[in-house]
Amino acid sequence: MGLGSICQRRESLEIGSMPRAKKVAEHHPEPEPACGAGDPRVKGVTLSAQQLSTLLHEMRNPLTALSTLAKLLQKRLPPEDRNHWIGLSIEQECRHLQDLLAEFERLDGIPAPLQLQPLSLADLLREWIPIYQALAETQGHHFQAVLPPSLPPVQADARALRQVLDNLIDNACKYTPPPGQIRLQVELNENCSTELQPAVSIAVCDNGPGIHPENLERIFDPFFRADLSKPGQGLGLAISRDLATQMGGDLCVDSSPQGSCFRLKLPTAQ
Repeated sequence: MGLGSICQRRESLEIGSMPRAKKVAEHHPEPEPACGAGDPRVKGVTLSAQQLSTLLHEMRNPLTALSTLAKLLQKRLPPEDRNHWIGLSIEQECRHLQDLLAEFERLDGIPAPLQLQPLSLADLLREWIPIYQALAETQGHHFQAVLPPSLPPVQADARALRQVLDNLIDNACKYTPPPGQIRLQVELNENCSTELQPAVSIAVCDNGPGIHPENLERIFDPFFRADLSKPGQGLGLAISRDLATQMGGDLCVDSSPQGSCFRLKLPTAQ
C-alpha cells in the first residue's frame, strides 16, 4: 500500500445494569509491595535509578533486533513492491523509540528543550500518513488525509509534532465506534483560540459521538478522562497542548454529536 494509493486530487492534493447484597469480607491488610512491584498505578511505587537504567538498557536489545529485521524486510521487498513502505515505517518507528529512550536516560531527569527549526510539513506528513492509515484501518476505520498543493515550512520540533499527531490520531481511532471516518486535513490560516499570522492548521477530525460541552476544556487537564472505559492515563491531550504552546502554536477542539475536530496551529517559518 504505497502513498500513491492514498493521494488524490480535488484541486488540492488529498492523501485521501441492582446487584445482590454481598457479605462484607473481613479486611486483612496486604503487605506493602517491594519497590517497583505490584500495580504500577499505585502511588508511591517507583523504580530505583538502577532498575530504571537496567530496564531502559534491556529495551534497546529488542529495538535493535526489530530495526535489523526491518532493514531485512526492505531488502526482501524492493522499492517497487507495494508493501515496501511497511519495512521502512518499522525502521522509522524504531528510531523514534530509540530517541524516546535517549530522553529517559538523561541523568538530570530534565526534558531536553525542543529543537525548533523550519520543517517541511508536507515531507513529514507524507512519511507519517501511511502509518496513520494502517493504524486506522486495523481498528476498522476509513482514513483520509488532505493536503493543499503547496505548504510553507513550519517552525516546529519534528519529534514534538509527531507526538502531538500520534496522540490526536490515536484518540480519534479509540473514541470513534467502527466503522468510522478519520480525517487529517492541513489548512492555511485556520482560525483557532489564538491569533498567529501566518500559520498552518493541522486538523484531525472524526465522526464519533463527540465530547460533552462541559468537558471541552477539561479534556486538556492532566489525568482527566471523559470515558473511563477506554485505556489510557488522561495525559495525551495535556501533553499535546503543552508541546503545541512550546512550539509557539495552539491546540483547540470543536465538537458536536456528529464528531470532533482537533486543530493544531503552528507558525510558519520566517
